[in-house]
Amino acid sequence: MIADTTERGTPARAEVTTPTLRAAVKRWRFWLILAAVAIVGLLVVAVASGTGGGSRAPYSITNAAPEGSKALAEVLRQQGVDVVQADTMQEARAALDAAPTATLAFADPGGYLNDARLDEAAELADRVVLFLPGFDELRAFAPEIASAGAPRDTDGVEAECSLPAAERAGSIIGGGRAYRAPAGGDAELCFRASDDAYYLVHDDTPNASVTVLGAADVLSNEGITGAGNAALALGLLGEDATLVWYVPTASDVEADGPADITSLTPDWVTPVLVLVVFTFIAAAVWRGRRLGALVVENLPVTVRSRETMEGRARLYARAGARTHALDSLRIGTITRLSKILGLPRNATVDEVIASVAAVLPGRPLGDIQSILVAATPSNEADLVAYSDRLLELEGAVTRAVRP
Repeated sequence: MIADTTERGTPARAEVTTPTLRAAVKRWRFWLILAAVAIVGLLVVAVASGTGGGSRAPYSITNAAPEGSKALAEVLRQQGVDVVQADTMQEARAALDAAPTATLAFADPGGYLNDARLDEAAELADRVVLFLPGFDELRAFAPEIASAGAPRDTDGVEAECSLPAAERAGSIIGGGRAYRAPAGGDAELCFRASDDAYYLVHDDTPNASVTVLGAADVLSNEGITGAGNAALALGLLGEDATLVWYVPTASDVEADGPADITSLTPDWVTPVLVLVVFTFIAAAVWRGRRLGALVVENLPVTVRSRETMEGRARLYARAGARTHALDSLRIGTITRLSKILGLPRNATVDEVIASVAAVLPGRPLGDIQSILVAATPSNEADLVAYSDRLLELEGAVTRAVRP
């Protein structure tokens, strides 16, 4: 309740009510609608990006971006090859066991598999095609094949081998990595990238028939249409009725680090923490201050300049800031002198001093500089004396400019 006064001077009682839910909703209606529109927009974007984009990983058969391999997988399916995507080793093993004859297409650009898991992957299938493998993958799948670094020749590289898929391709557009095999071995070397390095190396190992492919454009959506890239990819990956496309993901990573905090705490800790948080929120809502409408109150906003001046002077005197007080007076004097002398607003102190000396030829330049800049008061009497000198200097300049 708030006391008010009527025209007759008798106090009246005005009731103050807490705003209702309807009033609060009406007040915040615009922002609530804006928040709802933003949430709906975010949901639409999330659903659209989650359903239409597919994977963004390289060599993924669901990636339609230039670095993906979705185009190659679709063409293989049109030719009757059952292309199965496997994101984990368990899925790859199940798909290979279910097919009588199958080819394993393998790439681990993220390095998710350790040495033991790579050895397991090398025993999954009898026929394997490796995409741009690194040192660890070569050691597990084809120990006789080594990486030769970046290729030298990339455009129109001829097959120059008897591998059927390479002969049908004729030439390819390379780029990616090159590989080499020991001289005098049984490995088939195709598409020379440099003196002793090749884009394609085929070797029969004790575990499987392994083909190492280092030409990145042969697999990508962007480069598969160049030269004989498509023919080489279809020939290597379409020999069997089933193609298991296995690109490891984070699900294949084995946890071998220290135990986390959740495994070291009892099972009842988490529910208790959740209950404490909800209790705190409920108590805050229950005991929190309810804010009503703002009350408009007229405040004295006009302050006399004399009060401001005297108050600031008392502060300076109490703090003993004589130099600071004198600097404030100098700033005002220099500003007024600049206007009297017709100088621009961005004129420096040195320019003001030079102009004052020019209109007061009988006054030494050092004296003017001392008054406006250099002099330092040591007591209250000095401060008053310098203040008087500033006034005298301003009056002399005014009389000289405006006689």
